[in-house]
Amino acid sequence: MGTPIDEETPQSDLVHERLRESPVKRWLLLDGSRFVLVALVSAVVFSVCVAIGFAGYIPVTDPATATTLVGSIVGGTLPFITIVLAINQLVLSQEMGWPSDLQDRFDGMVSFRREVETVTGSSISPASPADFLQSIVSAVADQAETLQSAVEPLDDPELSSSIGELVGAIEDEGEQVNEALEGADLGTFEALSAVLGHFNGAHLYAVRMIREKHDDVLSDDVVERFETLIELLGHLAVARQTFKTMYMQHELAYLSKLLLYVGFPTLLGGGIFMMTYGRIIETLPTPGLVFVVSAAVTLVFLPFVVLLAYTLRIATITSRTADFGPFVPRVDIEE
Repeated sequence: MGTPIDEETPQSDLVHERLRESPVKRWLLLDGSRFVLVALVSAVVFSVCVAIGFAGYIPVTDPATATTLVGSIVGGTLPFITIVLAINQLVLSQEMGWPSDLQDRFDGMVSFRREVETVTGSSISPASPADFLQSIVSAVADQAETLQSAVEPLDDPELSSSIGELVGAIEDEGEQVNEALEGADLGTFEALSAVLGHFNGAHLYAVRMIREKHDDVLSDDVVERFETLIELLGHLAVARQTFKTMYMQHELAYLSKLLLYVGFPTLLGGGIFMMTYGRIIETLPTPGLVFVVSAAVTLVFLPFVVLLAYTLRIATITSRTADFGPFVPRVDIEE
């Protein structure tokens, strides 16, 4: 086990970290605008270059040194073409297929939607992924409440207490998720952020443990309600993972497009700088040259900064949703 999250909930080194972290850390890793983060990192690069330049560590009056520096970074930018192609290949591999494969995928999605509609009692489930997920979350909360009402007549204080704690946790998380999903679109991080850290396998494990422990006093009706809640939690886990997959495909495709947009002016600007810097030295004083070199270095670093900002969030999302299904590697649950 890793370091504890709090006195009651330990944390695994492998996967998800509960969202009780520093707001600054969460903003940098997840919630913050990637454009703002790119601007902040670029400003830091520019400031560091200016500071080093004025300290005399960058011989800006020597054209060979400055152009070699920028040229080496531009040369490192060229492999980004390979990165973009690899990202596009990854995205396309999930989208392309022969008719039989596409038919199987389509049938699987239709079958899953119908199973959810049957359990939730809805005639047609929402087409929007965010609304679809929201409908399952609401159904889980409603089913948990009906389960709590069903066990009250059994006059078992321990069972009522366990169900009450479970229902409270489900309702709290359901309220947070529903509020976050209101008006969220598929292509925005807010929609995916709503389900990060919520409704993990611990709920499913707890429901099964409670049912098993009190199986001797449960009526057939209560057992059926337990089974329905377990089924809903399973559907919610699948829906959340599907939701994450769709968002990640969108994010990767957008990242590859953005790298192309940034990469072309970077190469062009770096090339122009190397060709004209010899003349620039003749027209500007040393302080002005420091700013010009710093701006050129920041420009050619821009693709790396963009890749850093987006890959950081993609990797964080992947690690924080690694506990898919009935297994809960991030928490030790006392039976």
